Amino acid sequence: MTVHAIDIPDSFAGDEPRRVLWDDEAGEVSGDHSDVPRIRERMADAERDGYLPHMHGYWPLRDPRRDPRDFLVVLFWTAPHRPDWLPPSLRGVEPAAFVENDLRPGEVA
Repeated sequence: MTVHAIDIPDSFAGDEPRRVLWDDEAGEVSGDHSDVPRIRERMADAERDGYLPHMHGYWPLRDPRRDPRDFLVVLFWTAPHRPDWLPPSLRGVEPAAFVENDLRPGEVA
């Protein structure tokens, strides 16, 4: 089990660093950052739908709770970020690829 500690400035706390904890084995997110509840919601959405939408396409995600590439998409889409804020265990991990498309998976033109 690896728990990754990610310190990100929290706009609701005067930009003071707050922590997001991701347990990649249990697939759980916790911490004192104000975006933790939204990260959990988006993980659940991505897990249910298999992707996260964007107005210009989507990110197909297989396992946002346990796959670091998928988790980083959820994290970066939810919380402000910079790669140097990541712990060494997640640095160098490329987030899942974005698919540019006017259609979402399952939609027909």
